[in-house]
Amino acid sequence: MGNWITSTFLRFDLFQRHQPNRFLEYTRVQHSNQSPAYSVRTAAEIVAHQRMKPNHSNDSDTDFSSDDEGCPKMTPHEEQQMFEREQHIAFSGRCHIGDPESCTQLRNEINSRCGPRPSTSNNMEFILNRDLQKRGTSISNPRTVARVLNSHLPNQKRRVDRVATKSFCTQYIQNGTKIVVASQDEKIRFYQRNPDKSKYRSKYMKSDELRVDQCGWSILDTAISLNGDLIAYGTWKDAVFVGKLDFTERQNITWFPIDLNGEPGRDHCAVFCVKFSDSSEQIVCGTSQYSIHVFDVEQRRRIRTIVNAHEDDVNSVCFADLGSNLIYSAGDDGLVKVWDKRAWSDGDVEPVGVFAGHRDGVTHVDSRQDERYLLSNSKDQTIKVWDLRKFSNMSGVSQHWDYRWQPAPPGLCQPVAGDTSVMTLRGHSVLHTLVRANFSPESTGRRYIYTGCARGEVVVYDIMSGTVSRRLKGHTAVVRECDWHPTENEIVSSAWDGVTTVWTWDERQEGVIAPYDHPNISQFGDEDSCDELFQPVKKQCRRQRKTMSSRGHPCSSSSISQN
Repeated sequence: MGNWITSTFLRFDLFQRHQPNRFLEYTRVQHSNQSPAYSVRTAAEIVAHQRMKPNHSNDSDTDFSSDDEGCPKMTPHEEQQMFEREQHIAFSGRCHIGDPESCTQLRNEINSRCGPRPSTSNNMEFILNRDLQKRGTSISNPRTVARVLNSHLPNQKRRVDRVATKSFCTQYIQNGTKIVVASQDEKIRFYQRNPDKSKYRSKYMKSDELRVDQCGWSILDTAISLNGDLIAYGTWKDAVFVGKLDFTERQNITWFPIDLNGEPGRDHCAVFCVKFSDSSEQIVCGTSQYSIHVFDVEQRRRIRTIVNAHEDDVNSVCFADLGSNLIYSAGDDGLVKVWDKRAWSDGDVEPVGVFAGHRDGVTHVDSRQDERYLLSNSKDQTIKVWDLRKFSNMSGVSQHWDYRWQPAPPGLCQPVAGDTSVMTLRGHSVLHTLVRANFSPESTGRRYIYTGCARGEVVVYDIMSGTVSRRLKGHTAVVRECDWHPTENEIVSSAWDGVTTVWTWDERQEGVIAPYDHPNISQFGDEDSCDELFQPVKKQCRRQRKTMSSRGHPCSSSSISQN
């Protein structure tokens, strides 16, 4: 930051000396409505002018003509428009449509399922949203439910818990009645909300806590079966650990390791991701040995290994859809691959398709559960949406920087020739760890893409507009994973600051934070909910005048009449 300020003021001084007339004209126009930070902002804007020279940018929004000395000729109105556009890009991210046909089909499908997003100022939407939170609500039309939920995206945080260690994984389980959080202190914690109380009066409280048997550095991923009776986790060990959950009594779990290799403990590798099949009969995982393993849960044995599935670490795997034979995988080679279990044989296993277009490793992959679209989150600071019918013919990429310690180098967001993605979204940061992104649940019509962020935010993208609909700020460290409640407008996030937070919608905050990404609103969602930390305002005690009798003096009739 200090280097930026130094260079900014240096350019500011050179600009003032070499072009004094233009500097005075510019300051006269801008000075009337400047804040106390006028000089810094003016310097930053002048630096922006210097960067807006022709042929130095591919962005048509910043293509202005220049004079002989390279300084663009703009009226004050054009200058204001330019800075408004740049502000919008900086705060709302940027969307690039790579396949207009597939993008139009995706948006038409979303519109048919949930309709356009109405304004949150509609009183009827307020009433419907409140009705949705009640038990036994009469609203059963999925389109109406999606429209109402999409009108009331989370805008307020409520802290669930804080631990003195980094939290890596979090998700809703058992249809959203519980939250599970895995942390670096070798513990998996469960939180439950009181089912007898309304959403606004009930808090998530810790109900169970498990300590894992073996853990290297941290628990890297957890998975819960669809019916909620099995749990699995991966860490820096060459095995996946599976246990049976029983919440009827004090949890005392027994972990059963399923080894990746024939000889336990032969190799030490990391299991970055673990996923159950919908029937809970199989588990798929990806490892730092570039391989994918499939296990039989009941027999506790490995039934398939894809050696060298990627040319680098396999960071994420998932089943394409419920009951599907397709498996998606993503690796540090920058590729997303599709595998069909029906095509596997005793020999070499080949992917049925590959998606290429990222400039760096892919940290997470997620299916839209519609047998067509999937997404990938990448260290090149972008999220890409892919169409299962349109594979790529490109090879992978190699890393030239370490995202764990270094900032992202420039140029990562530039499009790659031959990229077959439907759309590319950017506006969040992927650093330090494998930040995860997902599609919003069925209750929202799967209209949104939400992701953690290295800046301590939860970022929600709207597929319909390609912009950021919510930027939930409040964590002080990287948010590795967040999860959207399956039926309510609620998101849970866990971060490296040890805090687990539930984000809900509060109608009292909507008028304060809209528009959602306004640059002047820096404390978006930073305060805890008033429902949680409400304290009545104490009335100040009125100081009463003491009477003459209380002072030990006789009270005269004149004094009484005066009082």
